[in-house]
Parts: sequence; C-alpha cells; structure tokens
Amino acid sequence: MDTKTQQSVAPLSLRANTLWNAFGCLFYLGCQWLTSVLVVRLSTGYENSGALAFAMANGIIFASIGLYKVRTFQVSDLSGEFSNRDYIGFRFVTIVLGLLWSAVYLPLACGSNMEFLVASVVYLLFKSDEVFSDVLYGIDQVGGRMDYIGKSQLMRGFASLAGFSIPLAILDNLAAGILGMAAACIAITIMYDLPHARRFGSVRPSFSKRQLIKLGKSCLLAMIASLCANGIVSIVRQYFGVVYGSEALGIYASVATPAVLIQVSATYLYSPLIGTLAKKLHEEGHASFVKEFFRVLMLIIVVILLFIAGLSLVGDWGLQLVFGASIAPYTYLFPCVLLATGSVGLLFYTNDVLVILRKTPAMLFCNLTALAAALALAVPLTSTLGMNGINFSVIGGCAIAIIFSMVFILRRRPSQ
Repeated sequence: MDTKTQQSVAPLSLRANTLWNAFGCLFYLGCQWLTSVLVVRLSTGYENSGALAFAMANGIIFASIGLYKVRTFQVSDLSGEFSNRDYIGFRFVTIVLGLLWSAVYLPLACGSNMEFLVASVVYLLFKSDEVFSDVLYGIDQVGGRMDYIGKSQLMRGFASLAGFSIPLAILDNLAAGILGMAAACIAITIMYDLPHARRFGSVRPSFSKRQLIKLGKSCLLAMIASLCANGIVSIVRQYFGVVYGSEALGIYASVATPAVLIQVSATYLYSPLIGTLAKKLHEEGHASFVKEFFRVLMLIIVVILLFIAGLSLVGDWGLQLVFGASIAPYTYLFPCVLLATGSVGLLFYTNDVLVILRKTPAMLFCNLTALAAALALAVPLTSTLGMNGINFSVIGGCAIAIIFSMVFILRRRPSQ
C-alpha cells in the first residue's frame, strides 16, 4: 500500500457499517426500481420497459464478468496477498473483458430487434461505472468504513433518478435517459468514491502481469460460477423476451423488479459479515465457521420470509397504485416472484461462503448444474405457465444449487 496517500481513518463498528451499507444500498435499489416505474409512466405502452428490462438482464451478465467475483475474495484477503492497486487494475481489465463478451453476445441475443440492442449498448456505460465503483467499495469495506459506501449509494440514487427521468421526459428517448443516468453516476465516482478510497492508499491502478494473472486464476472459477448464477435469472428472462416479445417481458419486469428488494436485502445483510466469517474460519476452525454460517443463514431466511409475507399482502394494491389498473391482470405473479428472488438471495449467500472456503470448483459445479436445470425448465414451464414459468424455472435452478452448496460447505477439508 502506498503510505504517502494513506490517511489514518478510524473504522466504524460492525453494526454501524451494516446499517450504513444496508440503508444506502437499499435506497439506491429503490431508486433503480423507480426507473422501471418511470419508464412506464413516461412512455406509451410497455415497449420501453421491455427494452430496459432486456438491457438490465444483459447488464447482470456483463457485471458477472466485470465484477469477476473479486469483492468477496478482496474482503476476505486477510493476508494482503493483493494490494488495492492490484484490485483496481484488475477491475479495468475485467470491465474490458465484459465489454468484449457483450460485443459478441448482444447481436446474437437481440437478433433483428434494434430497440433491444441500442438500449443494451448504452446501458453498458452505466453498468461499467457501477462495476468499477464496486472495487472502491471493497477498499472502503476492508478499511471498516462502509458509511462511505452508504453515502455514495444515497447520492447515486438521487442522481440516477434525475439523470434518467429528465432526458426521458424531455426527449422521449430511452437511450437518452440511460446516458443521463450513467453521466450522473460517473460524476459521483470521480468526485466522491475515488477521493474516499484514496484515504486508504493509492488508487492508481497497477497492471503487473504477474499479479493480474495470479488474481485472474484465483477468481476465475468463482467468476464463471457467478456468471452461471446470474444467468439463471437473466438468460431465462431474455429467452422469454425473445420468444414472447418486449411488451410481455416489460409487463413481467414491472411486476418482478420490486421483488429484487428481497434478494439484495439478503446480500446487504450478510456482506458486512464476510470478513467476520473469514476470520472465524482462519482463527477458530471449520466447526466454528459452520455454526456462524448457519446463524447468518437463519437470519437471512427470517428476513426473506418477513419480506415475502409483508410484500405479498400489499403487492396487488401497490403495483396498481404505481403502474395503474393495466397491471391488475398480472399481479398474481408477485408471490411467486418473491419466492424466486428470495431463492436467488440464498444462492448468492452460499456462493460467497464457498468463496471464503476457497471451494470455487464446487461453486462452479453447483451453479452450472442449476443453470442447466433452469434453462431446461424454462421452455416447457413458460409454454404452459406463461410468465410464471420464469419464476418456477428460477426457483428450481436455485434450489438445486443451494442443496449442492450445503453439502460442500459442511464437508471439511483435510487441512481444516
């Protein structure tokens, strides 16, 4: 670490870090959801909503490559195997890899639908900034200052709403709205995130070939596994959009987007505990680690069930309040959407635990099996159940991955 740029920054308590992270990130998520509301309210019909949903689904896959599942590795890197500069330099490389993948995948996935293609391309700019800021958040988390993350997310929430809605309302153009959102968030990265991450050392990227290759190898299997996990939702949705059209996907996305609150709530709940879990494993052994794993798992399940119960009660009323009476025939989807997103949240937790255990081959096996199962289920289930087929395909795929993951988590390594 570059001591010339490092400042003395006192870490916050685990509780304060958890609260700041959860509050800021949930607010940002809420604002992102509001963009899916505004795109319906500020447009005629659901076509723009469908194009945005398709772009978001592609953005999730791009982010899997860009993030490269490094954040969990970064936060659990207790020995300082890689510096902040290594992680930042590697993030630039993975973003380029994600863009190269998109250049090949998007024309094939979009076919002749230029609306999908244009929205997806401009959305990649916004997503690239979001992916880059994540590595800076990892630096903040290691430094024990997740309040920086929470404040950044609060600002991004306001900025993304204004940046998206104003150009969309004035120009009636989805691409302009996405570009406005990207520009507003990039400004926050430059003016807030980089200066605060610099308090913990230099943020000048390092492109040491040796370190890039070493980090790439360390997280490769985890990245592929993460790509498979995100593909369970994204590819199934994209399949549905290509087969049944942008309007049908837009309707489903309008119902489904609020339910993502469950998935990310689970993530924000346990993410501050990644370092604690890693220390528990290294200092107290596998048995103590497993006990802590189950304690956090039970906490996540309780939170997910409370969200499902509460949101199911108000789902029909809330969706009609936001989207109008036109959404009423589709609100029956909401309870199953909540179950699907809850299962994704649990899957992501078991994935991160496998990364802490450095059992990335097992993680890849679990998620690859789940993705294959979800895709196999998607064709017959969407044909017979329509939009609900998406939900049951996701639930089935995630259930398989979670069951396999539990087996690998409980299995002790000889060295442990």
